[in-house]
Amino acid sequence: MTPVTDRARHELVRVARDLFAHAEAGTTPLADDVLELPASEYTDATLFEQEVRGIFRRVPLLLAASCEVAGAGDKKAMEIAGIPVVLVRGRDGVARAFLNVCTHRGSIVSDGCGTAARLVCPYHGWTFDDRGDLVGVPLRSDVGDVDTAARALRQFPVLERAGLIWAVLDPESTIDITGFLGVFGDMLEKFGFESWHVLGSRSLDGANWKLALDAHLDFYHLPVLHKATFGPDVSAKAFYYDWGPHQRLTRPAKRGGPAVPEYANLFAQQDLGEHGWTDEAMMLGEWIIYPHVSINSFYTGVRGVLISQIFPGTTVDRSVTVQTYLVEHEPDDEAREAAEALFDFLGRVVGDEDLPTSFAQQRALGAGLLPSVCYGRNEGGVQRFHQWNQRILTTDSNELDGLFHG
Repeated sequence: MTPVTDRARHELVRVARDLFAHAEAGTTPLADDVLELPASEYTDATLFEQEVRGIFRRVPLLLAASCEVAGAGDKKAMEIAGIPVVLVRGRDGVARAFLNVCTHRGSIVSDGCGTAARLVCPYHGWTFDDRGDLVGVPLRSDVGDVDTAARALRQFPVLERAGLIWAVLDPESTIDITGFLGVFGDMLEKFGFESWHVLGSRSLDGANWKLALDAHLDFYHLPVLHKATFGPDVSAKAFYYDWGPHQRLTRPAKRGGPAVPEYANLFAQQDLGEHGWTDEAMMLGEWIIYPHVSINSFYTGVRGVLISQIFPGTTVDRSVTVQTYLVEHEPDDEAREAAEALFDFLGRVVGDEDLPTSFAQQRALGAGLLPSVCYGRNEGGVQRFHQWNQRILTTDSNELDGLFHG
């Protein structure tokens, strides 16, 4: 079997070669054709419910970076697709995800983020340990014969890999999360997120979850919608590479500037040959983890990434984007100030430009007078995302593994 590191390096080199070839030829790969879909793709409440149950409750979702729950007892509570979830780091170092619902009377057990030795229900005080076991029932003699083993918190399948934590929001799921990630997961390991640090996090309200994610999947809109923030001369061309449902967007253009070190600039290394191409340089671009995550790299005196998680809201026309900014190592004061300024800037780009545009799209499409939308040949990644949604929705749960391994 080829070592994981070799598989990842092989894929990174393959993409780098392709980028150099297109840059030299002045060409851009395009999708085979224009894709047209009904405009109801973003407004149909029945389809939305199918997506919540058929995608978000069946495929692995990224819950957190490992450093968000780094220590024993660290927890992160969230609601995803209508399901309350609490992620807990046990004293044994294992990250576990539970249905955040007390098995007594259905109260939410925990909220927010923090550290606690136990999860204590605020309603009647039933207490659960970091493995989800029921370890405390107040006035036990009055309550009666409660089977504590049967009343443990319901646990979701979890995989912690590459410094990231995935879960499937179905306690009975047998899906192979490692297989779902495939070689894409190998490449993500090159970031080394296990030792990174959280700089900050925020939540932003958006329109339909696919409208929110669409904006992460193309560069076509950058010189138009973001002309005031990124500038009108930013490239609108995106190069898409895919591994199963997961994708990477990049462009064959020099990345530079005083904040970007030479070891992270692929085109500055072109003449060194593939053995001289660093992993950091070959990982430039945007990483899209299906079905709801974007990871973008930045340099501000310290290497950082913006992780954007997009979750469907309670209705077809609402979503939540959670932005978390990680830094590779603890920055000094100057680097921290620069990284925080960039994090604020990226929040404005998405919060003041992307998401208001998607809200306007939602209102316009909701009028029901536009029969269809289309995705150009230069929007191949957007096409692929919507095609994968359709494939997964029409695949039985017991056949999903074959879909990702196929």
